[in-house]
Amino acid sequence: MIKINFDFSDHLTSHNQIWRIVLGLLSIFVIYGITISTFFYGLEYLGFNAKLVVQGSSPENLALLLLSFFPIWVGLAIVNKVIHKRPLQALYGSTYTINWRHFKTGAIFLITILAVSEILSQIYFAVTGTPSYSANMIMNLRIWVLWLLPMSAALLIQIGAEELVFRGYLLQTIRARGGNIFWAAVVPSFLFGLGHFDPETYGINAYFYVLHTTVLGIILCLVTLRLGNLGAALGIHFANNALSFFVLGVSGELNGMALFDWKIDQKSPLITLSMIVYVILMVVIYNIWTRKYFTSQT
Repeated sequence: MIKINFDFSDHLTSHNQIWRIVLGLLSIFVIYGITISTFFYGLEYLGFNAKLVVQGSSPENLALLLLSFFPIWVGLAIVNKVIHKRPLQALYGSTYTINWRHFKTGAIFLITILAVSEILSQIYFAVTGTPSYSANMIMNLRIWVLWLLPMSAALLIQIGAEELVFRGYLLQTIRARGGNIFWAAVVPSFLFGLGHFDPETYGINAYFYVLHTTVLGIILCLVTLRLGNLGAALGIHFANNALSFFVLGVSGELNGMALFDWKIDQKSPLITLSMIVYVILMVVIYNIWTRKYFTSQT
């Protein structure tokens, strides 16, 4: 049974008509589209290689890519103020503030998943003789340390933009209208997953990547509904991206700040297997976590 904190969206009792939600979403994406096009045009004009920025191939490029999500914050602030007649902070939860204790809880939850996943990966590498990680930014540790704090701030902008749209704006407004879990959590999470669909990079694994991100999105929604605040979802998302961007990365995949790289074809069966195992781990550990730990955080 899914436990829901009904205070999460009780403060959003008006200005949630369907036309407002649709218009709001369109406005956010129009603002983002115009701004991001201008942003990358400006980068090209200044001599940056936009392709390398999108790939996050260096600390500078990765920082620019993460900062490119800031227009979503602007769009959300405008949409909430003009269309829904409320401040942006309303999307954090009924307290209008982020619960940082929940943020830590969410980060620990995700680190637990990644730790188990990494142990299984290392066992597989040892048994099969598959090459493991190679040095990347660990060879430039001083530069990595200097970049870590500002990069973490930029990462908060990136993950915050996604969480505010999917676990803030959509989840809250749909719940405030009386929408059930399917419409409030599953459908937005599937859209979240589709946003990561990239068959050119992943081949058949693009479908498994959509599955992976959809399941993660549903868990983020359920955690948010359970705790009544966006803090835990932000913590989960931050820990997930921080560990993959800053610690153990994949060569050619936003690895400009990763201490170590894993050089592997993203279309390989090993990636398929790793995504399936990761999805199973997320579901199992989420169920254990909610029974043993999350209850004490409400």
